Amino acid sequence: MRLISFRTSRNLLALCLAMWSFNGFADPNVKFISPADGAIVKTGEPVVVSYELIPNPGGDHSHIYVNGKEAGVLRKKIGTYTLDPLPAGSHELCLKVVNKGHASINQGTCIKVTGE
Repeated sequence: MRLISFRTSRNLLALCLAMWSFNGFADPNVKFISPADGAIVKTGEPVVVSYELIPNPGGDHSHIYVNGKEAGVLRKKIGTYTLDPLPAGSHELCLKVVNKGHASINQGTCIKVTGE
């Protein structure tokens, strides 16, 4: 019985890790320089995002998303991008590396910010 439980737990952990890496989140080669994860941003003011990325093989450029919606295309590996003002509340900002055809290569990262 213990062996079955251990195998099930191990398989579940492996599945979770595979799904997490498949989504490409928290890649150390894709970084938000600012704002920081958990930052508070002023509502009514544009949000300047500083970023840095090193694309994996096949990666060409990056897209930035706000709450799951594409907000811009980032052609530089190091740069800034100005987002429209965010309303009050919690927001998810994501950088996703894509190929020349704009398809995800499963490399990226996300942060949470709060508009106040």
